[in-house]
Amino acid sequence: MVLKKYTSLLPAILMILFSCDHIPTENDAVEINQRGIVYMNAGKYDSALSYFLKAIQNPKLSKISKGTIYRNIAITYSELVNVDSAVHYSTLASKCYRKNSFNYLVNLADVDLHVRKTGDALNKLIKAVNIEPGEMSVNNSLGLIYLGEYDDVFTDLKKALEYNSKAFELDNSRVIEEVLARNYYKLDDFENAQLHYTHLLGEHPDLVTYPLYMGMIKHKMRKMVEAENFFEKVILMDSSYKETIAIFKQNN
Repeated sequence: MVLKKYTSLLPAILMILFSCDHIPTENDAVEINQRGIVYMNAGKYDSALSYFLKAIQNPKLSKISKGTIYRNIAITYSELVNVDSAVHYSTLASKCYRKNSFNYLVNLADVDLHVRKTGDALNKLIKAVNIEPGEMSVNNSLGLIYLGEYDDVFTDLKKALEYNSKAFELDNSRVIEEVLARNYYKLDDFENAQLHYTHLLGEHPDLVTYPLYMGMIKHKMRKMVEAENFFEKVILMDSSYKETIAIFKQNN
């Protein structure tokens, strides 16, 4: 779940280095945070994290800005599979907001998701979406839960599509579109899945998961020559996917 991310997806801004010659302002941190978002949306999480950690050091940050940046740090650590740090920064983010407010609930729901308390997270997110139904991050989180990303017990693909479509309507960034595309794929709606993965692949040709999904979609649509072309491209990009593709073909 990324803020806008998750959320997705901003013109390049030079990082301002705080020094004796420059009195830091909140705008400095906001600009650095925005630069981090650019890297996050490009899937360059190490670079994104370096900017977010720089931004949070600004002594002029308001509580609201701290909450936003803490959450971006938590999301980035989550993408880097550093659960302890993700939990830590999600907790810090929640403390920047009034108890039971929208952002308080969303950040504590992130903590629940990291520690596998999906039911508790779902309850908090339902409260949050009732407070702000038009906010991207809560729709994105609910969409992921109903996709079964955290616990198969909560899988409801049609309900997931409602939330993921809303999230994409609010923010058509890479991360959000990828979740929506995966939702269509799981629903066997290969035409819509293909539409979104084609766009993602065109925008991000270096990310191996997009040609992989295109190959799987073409295979399921029985367009075998096109499927093989995509699978060959995947293996050229990363040979470790060879076994994954072979298993997929056996099962489909």
